[in-house]
Amino acid sequence: MTSAAAVPVTFPESYPFSLLTSPPNSPRNVTSAPNVSEEHSIFNPGLGETAIVFLALILSAPTKHIYNFLESSYDIEGKDNFAALLMQFFKVAISILDNDAWPSTWLNVNILAHKVLIKMMDPVATLLKGIFIPPPSAAQQFKSDLWRDAFHMLFKLLSSDQLVIEDFTAQVRATKPT
Repeated sequence: MTSAAAVPVTFPESYPFSLLTSPPNSPRNVTSAPNVSEEHSIFNPGLGETAIVFLALILSAPTKHIYNFLESSYDIEGKDNFAALLMQFFKVAISILDNDAWPSTWLNVNILAHKVLIKMMDPVATLLKGIFIPPPSAAQQFKSDLWRDAFHMLFKLLSSDQLVIEDFTAQVRATKPT
């Protein structure tokens, strides 16, 4: 089990050494971590690593493969278990968007997360429309909790401030009149 660290060792804030290293002339009996802002006070490197691996897997897979994987999961697991899988995905995505895995100041990782989650929602939305919209005669089978979670995650993703930054290059932002 990974414990929370004040300053991450896996993703150091300074390069090439983590801030946990002490300067050469510091006293050897210092055992506390340096003062860190409140936003960085709780960080779980294991959670960050897991989220990065999750994002890298989705980023490296073509959208067609993601769709085929989800479709085969539905065929094997059935409708209820597939709905549970999608609800877990929405919870993980919301956790990533809430910056539970890394600080919100890590711009590159946050932009990557948004890009990957937008990519993932294409096959998920296709399957949601195809599988989880019942005919009018079976309206009682509508899974409102699944759709609520899907829209909550999608609205959180699309209303993010991080997406605005991705639209402009650094030069355009610097020259754009206010």
